[in-house]
Amino acid sequence: MLRNLFFLFLIFSTIIKLNAQQFKFTDLTPSNNSFTGDDGNSCKTIKYFLAEGLQGQNVNFMGDIDFLITGIIEWSNSSFALFKFDIQSPLGNNFYQFVANGGGVIDPSIGYFDLNLYCKEFNTSTLSVDIIQEVIWSTTFKYFSVIKINNLPENVKFTYDSQMAKIYEMGGNLFRIIYNDNFYLFQNLDIWSIDFKFSVSKSLIINVPFKDRGNIVMNEIYDLKLYPPSGKFVLYSNIFGPLLSFRIKSNLQNPVFRLGTLGYYSTPRPILGKPNNLTFIATCLPIMANGMNFSLYGQNESQPSFDEYSNFFVNITETPRTQTPNSNLNSTKDNSTVGMAMVTSEYNGTEFKFKFNPFQLEYKQTFAITDFPFGFIGGNNEMVKFGFSLPTDLMSISPFNMLTLCMARCITRMRGDYEPFILLPYTDVGKPEIQSFTSSYIGNLKFLNRIGIKSTNSPILFSVIFLKIKDSKYFVFDNGMLVSGTPSDGIWEFVTEIKFDLSEINNAITKNILEIEGNKDSRGTYKFSELFYKIGNEFSKLTYPRINLKNYNYLNDFVQVSFLYNDIDITDQSVDNIMFFTFNNIEDYKELSIGFYLTDQKSLNDIRFENSIFTILNPNYKFAVWDQTTNGFRVNFKVPANTLPGNISYALVFDNKNIIDSNYLSNEYQLRATSIKIDVYGPIVTKIIKQQKGWVFTIQDEVNGFKDGFLIVKGVLDSSFYNISLNMSNLIEGSGDKYIGDYKIIIPLEFDIGSSNCITQDYLITLASFFDTYGNNNTYVKYFTQEYYEESQSFESTVNPFIHFINDSSPLSINYICSGELDISPPNLIFFKTSRSSIDVGSLDRSITFTFQAQDLESGIKLGQNPIVYLIPQRLAMEQCQATPTIINSTTITFSCTIEVPVGFGYPDGFLISVYGFINNRGAYSGFSSKDIKDLNPLQQDWFASTDFSFNIPIITSVSEFSNKDSTLFIFGKSFRSVDTVVISISNGSVINLKTLTKTYSSFIKLTEVPSINFPFNVMLLNSNQINIKSNEFLINPIIYNFNYSGPTYTPEPTILPTKSPLPTNPPQRCLGNPECGGKNKGYCQSGFGCICYSPWYGVDCTSKIIIIPTPQTNTSEPTIEIPIPGGSGGQETNSTEFLFKSLVTLVSIRELGFNGEVIKTYPFDKWVFDEIDLTTGRYNTSIVSQNGNDIKTTNITTIIQWFNSSKNITFAGQELQMNPSSVKFTIEIENYVFSSALNNLELVMFASLLSTDENDDICSLKQFGNTTNGDNSNYIKLQVQDHSMYGRFIKRAIVDEIIVGIENTLLDEFQNTIVESTSHSTQTFIGIKIPHFKNKVTIDPDFFVLLDSEPASGENSVCSKSNGLSASKIAGIVIGSVCFVAIIVISIIYIFIKNKNSKKFRQQVQNKLKQLN
Repeated sequence: MLRNLFFLFLIFSTIIKLNAQQFKFTDLTPSNNSFTGDDGNSCKTIKYFLAEGLQGQNVNFMGDIDFLITGIIEWSNSSFALFKFDIQSPLGNNFYQFVANGGGVIDPSIGYFDLNLYCKEFNTSTLSVDIIQEVIWSTTFKYFSVIKINNLPENVKFTYDSQMAKIYEMGGNLFRIIYNDNFYLFQNLDIWSIDFKFSVSKSLIINVPFKDRGNIVMNEIYDLKLYPPSGKFVLYSNIFGPLLSFRIKSNLQNPVFRLGTLGYYSTPRPILGKPNNLTFIATCLPIMANGMNFSLYGQNESQPSFDEYSNFFVNITETPRTQTPNSNLNSTKDNSTVGMAMVTSEYNGTEFKFKFNPFQLEYKQTFAITDFPFGFIGGNNEMVKFGFSLPTDLMSISPFNMLTLCMARCITRMRGDYEPFILLPYTDVGKPEIQSFTSSYIGNLKFLNRIGIKSTNSPILFSVIFLKIKDSKYFVFDNGMLVSGTPSDGIWEFVTEIKFDLSEINNAITKNILEIEGNKDSRGTYKFSELFYKIGNEFSKLTYPRINLKNYNYLNDFVQVSFLYNDIDITDQSVDNIMFFTFNNIEDYKELSIGFYLTDQKSLNDIRFENSIFTILNPNYKFAVWDQTTNGFRVNFKVPANTLPGNISYALVFDNKNIIDSNYLSNEYQLRATSIKIDVYGPIVTKIIKQQKGWVFTIQDEVNGFKDGFLIVKGVLDSSFYNISLNMSNLIEGSGDKYIGDYKIIIPLEFDIGSSNCITQDYLITLASFFDTYGNNNTYVKYFTQEYYEESQSFESTVNPFIHFINDSSPLSINYICSGELDISPPNLIFFKTSRSSIDVGSLDRSITFTFQAQDLESGIKLGQNPIVYLIPQRLAMEQCQATPTIINSTTITFSCTIEVPVGFGYPDGFLISVYGFINNRGAYSGFSSKDIKDLNPLQQDWFASTDFSFNIPIITSVSEFSNKDSTLFIFGKSFRSVDTVVISISNGSVINLKTLTKTYSSFIKLTEVPSINFPFNVMLLNSNQINIKSNEFLINPIIYNFNYSGPTYTPEPTILPTKSPLPTNPPQRCLGNPECGGKNKGYCQSGFGCICYSPWYGVDCTSKIIIIPTPQTNTSEPTIEIPIPGGSGGQETNSTEFLFKSLVTLVSIRELGFNGEVIKTYPFDKWVFDEIDLTTGRYNTSIVSQNGNDIKTTNITTIIQWFNSSKNITFAGQELQMNPSSVKFTIEIENYVFSSALNNLELVMFASLLSTDENDDICSLKQFGNTTNGDNSNYIKLQVQDHSMYGRFIKRAIVDEIIVGIENTLLDEFQNTIVESTSHSTQTFIGIKIPHFKNKVTIDPDFFVLLDSEPASGENSVCSKSNGLSASKIAGIVIGSVCFVAIIVISIIYIFIKNKNSKKFRQQVQNKLKQLN
């Protein structure tokens, strides 16, 4: 109980008595500013004292008179010293007397300082807890809650069990509790309890109720797929891990799942589907050698508990990573350049192999990430010669300069450490010191900071190179931010942005650090809000820019939420919207800049949400605008198309710790949306065919459709680089559409296969990025990229477009064979010219042009491989200038490039110039460091450019996001104090001059009253009184909002039909094939189902492949489809126009059957009326007269035949089915049939055949009928001739009188007393679809397509033309059969030999003969 909980609370009371004889003491900390609890018997506080030697003496000691407490010197000079004391006091009154010493005897009579501290016992029974937010689920925080502890004294600390939760302080005694997976996965209570421990024996139990998410009905979790399907994963580079996908049916908008092992969990995220039927995908993490067991958990109906739905093992093996040699670089120094020295490091060994991993270059405590071609001076990727030049100081206070180079994870390093030219004592340069620091809030969660810096020791020797502020990540500001003075003694302005920060209480560390990097290897480090520093002439703490909320009760004050459009439909349309809201106690909030962002799944993907709250909480906010007329806020935003329907979640951000998550809010404050489509996933590649100079990709995006993308292809030996764009123009005609189709990718290689002008090597796809029509992106990277290093995070495995090729990168490379021999002589640099040797990097003219020539007399220079010029300043923030050829001949190419360097680049020391990336035609590359360029022409300064910086020229460097509905624009840059006018030039020809400039700083302007602009426009700043003062023109493309939502863009789906149980399901089946299921690349065995095939493989053993066929001609006379099939592999894989196979599907009749199966009546189909729906869909109508006594009705039969060029998911009778590319679907409706008896039913008879016109005698046919194995609970019929098959699927359900019921499909090999036999060149069958008794209408839905088989027809039941011909018994059976069977054979013979006849006439003959059988 609270009243029994006691703890320590201290009240410090300081009484200062000064004996101002030789020392003066100043207390820099208020007497009651720090108090913490320890073990219940003492209090802790931190005190800062400034001691001054009044007679000019040094102060080197301060402590209590009993020598029990000693201060630590934080700063000192000749007569001052700043001391820090950590004091632990027992309960009650405590008296301390402090003395100082300047080197002599410690004597209180020459100066002392008295301090009284009172440590008061604190009773925790005075604490109370308010539940601000119950335990809720959020995609960003997972399960979390917010509490407030009332009467909690300042700085009283507590601990907790970090295995249960992580707790974050929000301010105002608010705390956010984020519960750990290991806690909530096994939690089954409605009250979640966390123990806050204030001391060893005292604690406060926090009980938070769980907020009900509604009655969860998890109908089914099915279709679990592991990538790779074998469960054996090879770890190449830790970029992409194994994946699990599954489908669910649930009534919950966003069901909660977790996948993981050993306490590490990822969140399966929905990617595709429709409401209540979603596909999820998740990464299996962590991935460790020797394998891991993973479990899939889902929240069950008795929430908040979770059930384990699946447990599986992934066998993981790891391949060695390529590393740099563990050797030394040969470093040489050069001080001949005026103003800058350089060090050149080279590796000329034989052990350096390159596999496209970027490098991490560490130089004098500065890091840079580089990639090919930087540093590659010779050789090839099997034996790299490496070298580079870096700027260095002529003089340094560091006796040792570290230079290392390594690849990913830095297991081994190449070192090129060196000593400076001249070693200076530290006192000659000193540490850069802050002279002033101020922060001004400019709005939109941004602060403008001004800092004055100089070295008090030697401003002549010292200069600032750059500033670095560490918040959640490092922000670097170079001398482009200098607004006055010099780099030795100047003022810098820079903008920092408030980022949402989660600092766990148990692991609180100082995150906010300012580092000042100077030349001569001098640097200074300052911690914000922690230590006292001498700033100017005063001692104070550095205060990090923070927003101070006036009111922390925002969750209760948040009211009157509404949207311009609510209950919106986002199917295939993005909706521009406005949110309106306000607060009670509005004066506490109206001056805030409140950030807004959506947290629906699509928006999370767009900001690279990777199951980490740190990657989600800092997006590009939309900012709410205060509307004085409505006394409330409004914010414009866009709701993305085809994201998850239901409540579209959002968040409002107030500062770095306080946020409103819409999942907490009541229903009236929710943004509601509907959609019949869900697609928040990018395109994937389902099939890869290698070709001579590239590939054919089958790209699938079944909902949104593929839009465009690109691939990076590299030569494995010579690192040649090809950026290949991909869009709908690459779609192979007739292969499909944007939903699934084949795209041709060609590497633009100059020489043909076999040429002696090139060398044999593999070309490898190292990066591929594909986008759909609504911006969803999937990206593959083969190796670590520069982004990996900079963001300090791995790539999200679920967005890999090659998920079907995990573990097997062989389809992503082609081997290009040439006859040329490897050239060991790389290209030479003939000349290198720089257009200018000095640049004013504070001016508008910051362009520099490089012209150079390379030559390779042995094999010529490879075309399309453009070298890169590197500009390298002191802080290694390299700029790159990609050159293009201007003059080309067989052995020599002249290149040129121009670059505009950033403002302040390389100031004040200048920058070095290098060039790399020359590749010849036979496998050798070269590059040239600054030293190499200097050695080429020592008399010209082409390897170095000096820099100057003008302060009086305004330059715009960036602006804030702007829309056509905004009126405020933030402009950032330099030298803005001298301007008074903004000129807006709109692309439609209009020009607007704005004189009002709000809050002008040197580097920032807040422009208000900007009119609504719907076109791109330029902004320029100028001084109306001095025409020579004007800035550059900066182009702005406004975001366009059109608030014109008008409702759904589709016809809503019909009501879900009821089901008559039980519906038939296929019996368990064993997996067939040798190897089983076609092998690991074609399919896998799923217990109880059989073989599950990877597209495009199909069949019960995954050895048949779907063929892409052009859309066949429409038969306008009858519901018959004839599919001519080219020879070879069909579709895009052959140029053959001769049809070697033909398949035929048609409707024959309907029959009324008695209860025992006897035929009561037969109605052959005769005349049909055709109606075209679209180019691939036709409707056929016919009728018969049915009668039972006096009950006579016209029975209508409607058949819709639809051709599918691409894969598509459809729904029939409550079952989702995948239609394969080049497939045909028959939808047959029968209405108003009069049965002769209530016990009778109908049977629809269909005919299917496949024949070959190949005159080859060695040929076989085969017919199979059975149950499918892919989970669709259907029958299949497979008619195979040689290596081609007609495949028909007959699902075991129909819609009968608006009820889904089960039906039966049978093979009618003895139809109308006729034995249907096959020949070696043809096979055919009749299929009966038995339909239950009905009153009004029945609908059935079979489909057919063509397969290419891995093996020709063979086996016990095959019919062959040679050794396996017809047996005597079969011949006897044929003779015994009626004349009608002879007619069938005649039809087949006619069919074989009519390939040069009119096909319409043939189809009519087939139809006539079929009628005779009835």
